[in-house]
This record gives sequence, structure tokens and C-alpha cells, in this order.
Amino acid sequence: MIKLTAPLLFFCIAFSLQAQNHADCITAMDICKKQVYHIDHASGAGQNTREADFIACFMNSENFGNAEENSTWIKFEVEKSGSLTFAITPHRLDDDIDFVVYRMLDGTCNNLQIVRCMAAGDSPENALTSKCMGETGLRAGENDTSEDAGCADEGDNAWLAPLKVVEGEKYIILVSNVTSEGPGFSIRFGGTAKLPCDEEKEKPKPTAKKPGPPPVKPKPLEKPKPPVIAREESVKPDSIGGRAVTVGETMTIKNRKIKVRIWDSQIEDGDIISVYIDSKKVIDHVYLRLKPQEFEIELPEGREHYLTVYADDFGKAEPNTAMVSVFDGVNTQTIDLVAERKKQESVKIIME
Repeated sequence: MIKLTAPLLFFCIAFSLQAQNHADCITAMDICKKQVYHIDHASGAGQNTREADFIACFMNSENFGNAEENSTWIKFEVEKSGSLTFAITPHRLDDDIDFVVYRMLDGTCNNLQIVRCMAAGDSPENALTSKCMGETGLRAGENDTSEDAGCADEGDNAWLAPLKVVEGEKYIILVSNVTSEGPGFSIRFGGTAKLPCDEEKEKPKPTAKKPGPPPVKPKPLEKPKPPVIAREESVKPDSIGGRAVTVGETMTIKNRKIKVRIWDSQIEDGDIISVYIDSKKVIDHVYLRLKPQEFEIELPEGREHYLTVYADDFGKAEPNTAMVSVFDGVNTQTIDLVAERKKQESVKIIME
């Protein structure tokens, strides 16, 4: 009887350990490539069951702030700056998958900063119809950085805004199946950021040009016309407050009077910013909050202008990351601007 029981007991222990391989931050699965990863089994909260307590977006959940349940931890380092997205697909359709994304400030589990927090969900019977169930993650077009538990608020869904990541930063994702123990999930990564094992896309090889038609005899030169004097445009400021200004994106607007909404794109941690149009300060010392703050601005004469976010105070951690939406009376456009100690990010605005 002992000979039969011992192997069975060993098998059960081995399976349990395998299931718990990545259930703690310190044993997180280390990935280095943006691809699809399949987690076949998720069970329990690992050895450290208190490492995800008092998480803000989970405070109204049944776990009262504990975000770790049937957990899997996944970590990675950024090799090339850019945007980062991911999509998590539960292996069982009526499972509610939640997640928290942390930035590892010193590369360890001892100093983590929450940058995305997803606790939205619904009952299993609504799995096929609820906007808060099914696939979840970070995707382009979303503006929220946090969703609390439930699915009752207007605009609730299972998706958050992409991350804007910087070379050398380290991140870790806690994925929890809050519905059931056992079933796993798949997670696929995307975006313009590059991880260490990602391969650079090959540039298309130039194709040989086909022979063109025979040369045409040139026409007699026409009398030159007087030059057209272009309207003077605004000049991009090279620096503001001694910090270089870089232009990341361009937006086109239809009216000179615009409404600008600003909020913290990561987590409310004491960031204070000012906003410049060209070289002139138009919004002074705004404390960034998760809730958007709205300002009306009338752009000066000229077809091109530059809107720059300047960091007055970096709060608890650098850099300052601000979501900025611009409404011109017709369309709303949203961008993510970063302000650092040596450079500030600007968006080019073109009047149609």
C-alpha cells in the first residue's frame, strides 16, 4: 500500500508546485518577447497572500482591496520606448479576469508603483453579453487607467488605456482569476515598444524601377512668376525652462477656440504641470488628478502651434505623465504627453 500511495502523493505535490510557479511576485514568469503566452493553470495566491492588499480599484470588491486570487505574475523589461498593449483571454468564457500593472521602480518586488488597475467584472451568467467580461487588457482608443469592481458605472468595460513605456523600465503584471480556481488564460502583447527578444522588422528592399517612356523634348522656359510669400507660422520652442522640447504627435483642428482636458494617465501621485502654447504659459501649476480638469484656450493667430506639458513637480516618481484631450467643437482627440527633467513632450496643432 505504501508503494502505491507514495508516487501518488509525489505527483499531487509536483502538480501543485507547478501551478504555483508564478503565483508570487518573486517567482514571476520572466518574458522577453511580445507574443502569445498560454497559462494552463492558475490556482491559489502563492506563498505570499498579502502582497496585493489595499489596491485602490479593488476596495469596493468582495475581497476589500485584495487583488490576488488564483494569481499569475508576469514581468518584463523595456528595451525600446513606445506604447504597450496586451489582451488577456480567459480559457473559460464565464471567468472574470482582473489585473494590476506595476512599474518596478528599483527592479524588485519591494518598490512597486501601480500604473494600471482593472477590477471590473460581472456575474458568470452575463459572460456573453456584459461589456465587463470576456477579453480584458490594454488597448488603443481607451482613456481609463483604472476600473473599480462591478459594471454599474457609465462607461465601464474590461479595457484600459495603453502604457507609454520608456527604455530600461521594468514592469510586472498580476493577473487574477476571481471566479474559479484552476482554469488559465492566454495573454498576447502588442504596441510599438520593443522587448529584449523582439526582432526588428526588416525594411522592404527597393524594387528595380521599370524603364520609363522615352524622354520628351522640353518646352520653352516660361517667364518666372514672382515668389509667393508664405504666411508666417509659429516657431516650435527649442526649450522651455531649460528643458528641451520634442514633438511626438500632430493633430488637426477646425476651430481656434478649444477645450483642453487634463488628467493623470498613470496614478495620482502628486504630479504638478503647466501647459504652454508655443512659448507662452496658458495653464499654470495644475495638480494632476485621475478625474479630468477642463480649461478653455483660444489659440493665437497662425496655422501651426505647439502644446507642451511642463513638469513643475514630479510628485513621488518621475516622469510626469499626462493625458490631454482637445475638443475643437467638432472632434475630441486624446494624446499622452510625458514631461521629464531634461525634456518635455509637445504636440503640434494645425488649423485646417
